[in-house]
Amino acid sequence: MTYQQPRLDHESESYKTAAQAEKELLAVYGLTEKEHWFTEQKENLRIRVSEIGEGAPVLVVPGNTGDMFPFTPLLAQMKDHKFFLFNRPGGGLSDGMNHEKVAIRPFIINLFDQLLAELHLEKVTIMAHSMGCHWSLWYAMARPERVEKLVLIGNPGRVMLGKTPLPLKMMVKPVIGEHAVKKMVPKDYDHALNGLKMMGTNEDVLTNMPNEFRECYYRFQNLPNYQESTLSLLRAFNANDQNEIKAAELSALNFPVEMIWGAKDTFATVEKGQEIAAAFPNCQFKLIEDAGHMSWIDQPEICARLISQFIN
Repeated sequence: MTYQQPRLDHESESYKTAAQAEKELLAVYGLTEKEHWFTEQKENLRIRVSEIGEGAPVLVVPGNTGDMFPFTPLLAQMKDHKFFLFNRPGGGLSDGMNHEKVAIRPFIINLFDQLLAELHLEKVTIMAHSMGCHWSLWYAMARPERVEKLVLIGNPGRVMLGKTPLPLKMMVKPVIGEHAVKKMVPKDYDHALNGLKMMGTNEDVLTNMPNEFRECYYRFQNLPNYQESTLSLLRAFNANDQNEIKAAELSALNFPVEMIWGAKDTFATVEKGQEIAAAFPNCQFKLIEDAGHMSWIDQPEICARLISQFIN
């Protein structure tokens, strides 16, 4: 019997409340969205792409499971660009995803091919964060002719990592992983942003974020497929080191790259970021002081200026 990836019920109360929370957050930042939907053919996954803004197109590949809403503070500072935000399977109102049920690397490359075809993009600048960087790098290595420029924000997934860190090793173990991911899901609004604190985000900044931002984190991380999507993603990439991207692979990418790195990123040191940047033939490394893994939340104006200067 063919395996069916977990579907997200569009008529469910959890879907509707998450969608409404995101709509209200966009309104706070003066942003409007046009939705694009397509079906990934092999796994029969419904994929959502959020189009925001006008101007030259930029494809955004979010981190974690693929929610697009955390980028709203940054996009509000960059209204002279058209962003296509790829709600990766497992997040952002796309269908859920058990990443262990596919051959992950060819799946990602084929998915990107279909995504660009659906959006009629022959060649595009990509802006990615965290695990989204890893996905984007795999695609860039397979299809370098399709990438104009690449912006990598935060520690870019499993890139030049070496040995798997102990916390990630523990996450892929049965029972322990399930318990850890369950603990990550906020049980109330007061704990909705705890994950951001763990990533090095300034607590004063989080205190001053609009309530709609907290609402989105609570609603999206309580969607029914969030835990399975998160845990299977971690396991697929960290069960062994075969998915690690090596320096030699980065050295073959000749298009311009910009790395935006928060000085307080808890996933890797500044020195590791500089080491990764040095592996590219043509890379600018920009350190953002007093910022964590999602540096644009701490410093939206600075990040927007640096990214705009680079992609323009």
